[in-house]
Amino acid sequence: MVDIIEQKSFDLMTEEKVLVLTNNLNNSIVNNINQLLNGVIKANQLEEIVTIYTLGKLPADKIVVINHKTLLSRDKCKDLFKKIAEIKSDSCVLLDTFESENQDQLYYDLTETILSKNYTFQLFKSKKDHKDRNFFFYGTSDSYSVIKKAYICAKAQNIAKDLTNTPYNYLNAEKLANEVLKLKQYPQIKVQLFGKSEIEEMNMGLFLGVNKGSLDEPKLIYITYQGKDNFDNPTALIGKGVMYDTGGYSLKTPVSMPGMKVDMAGAASVIAAIEAIAQLELKVNVMGIVAATDNRIGQHAIVPDDILTSAKGLTVEIISTDAEGRLTLADAIWFAQQKNAKEIIDIATLTGAIVSALGDEFTGAFTNSKPFLKEFMDASVIADECIWEMPISSGYHKELKSDFADLKNKGGKNAGASIAAAFLEEFVEKDTSWIHLDIAATSVSNNNASGVMVKSFVEFFYQRSK
Repeated sequence: MVDIIEQKSFDLMTEEKVLVLTNNLNNSIVNNINQLLNGVIKANQLEEIVTIYTLGKLPADKIVVINHKTLLSRDKCKDLFKKIAEIKSDSCVLLDTFESENQDQLYYDLTETILSKNYTFQLFKSKKDHKDRNFFFYGTSDSYSVIKKAYICAKAQNIAKDLTNTPYNYLNAEKLANEVLKLKQYPQIKVQLFGKSEIEEMNMGLFLGVNKGSLDEPKLIYITYQGKDNFDNPTALIGKGVMYDTGGYSLKTPVSMPGMKVDMAGAASVIAAIEAIAQLELKVNVMGIVAATDNRIGQHAIVPDDILTSAKGLTVEIISTDAEGRLTLADAIWFAQQKNAKEIIDIATLTGAIVSALGDEFTGAFTNSKPFLKEFMDASVIADECIWEMPISSGYHKELKSDFADLKNKGGKNAGASIAAAFLEEFVEKDTSWIHLDIAATSVSNNNASGVMVKSFVEFFYQRSK
């Protein structure tokens, strides 16, 4: 494990850890080190990053020096911070040497990069291949609040990665619900879990339809975080919680099925973000909703041509059992509105079409409220997560008309991401502001869960809490 620890005191002549600093010679510590090492820092002023061995002139074996001029470019800094994160032994980061006009952003990015870059998932490995080490932050800076925020966000993002990377045989709907119960340790959080009989009482026919092929019961997970005196005007975060997706009888291919444990990445991001919001004690009201189930072939599983009735009362003709995420989300959106949410953000690994449209760099965003989406996208820029707005039109809604029911759960072969979003919009009331985030591409990076949108969720509510 890699961690970040605040270091209360510092003595250059006794500090044995690797030192990390900039070449800002106006800083007294940097200038002192430069003199002790016979001007070697000044001699390397043009290098973006350089490792200097002290050759016994200091207790620390080596120092890693960042070019102070690169601090003006966020992109360059993040690349250099990745190299800092790769240091293989305990290190002392001299924060005050990173002094810059965008200092808070630097501290945030440095903290977040160290924790995210060093994330590994080795729960099921008999031999661990990463050495535990710590990064000690020392400085007189007043920016430790920024570092704390970055630390909490990065830790939350790693929690989301852990949940998403855990395979189905270790994390089904019931086990996810039990994980969520741990959030009750925070006094502002309440958790309610609804089992199959209670979901049936709420007439969630779409959610239950997806679950019909499973041996495991579904769980509707309802989390509330109250950061204000009264729980009014809550914003709902709804995460797709399909714990494993075989495609049902519209079966996925042997090539596309491996990796489908990530189909609950949206749920993981919602759960992790709410924990971070609680740790930061933000003055906002948030609810988190997850309709958790797997999608399997089974004796009672739904098949194409079946017609299901949603909690809202709309009937849905099943065209593809592999278009299941939108079914669970539709009933979850209804539930959020029953709980008086007037703002909803849903997040889901929903369509392969968004991958074709945007690749793996951007999350696709759909909305019925431009101001609401702008506010969220502004937060995502600060969080450094890329979002691209995608269209919904009446034409996409027409694609969903059915000859036998109110709606079909799938349209034609084109514009699949927009049509899926249009399906969800059918369940959004006119007075509800709504954003749909399709993370089918961005939920994974290098075959590993990314924890995407955790930072954006936290930043969004952080800005509102000011």
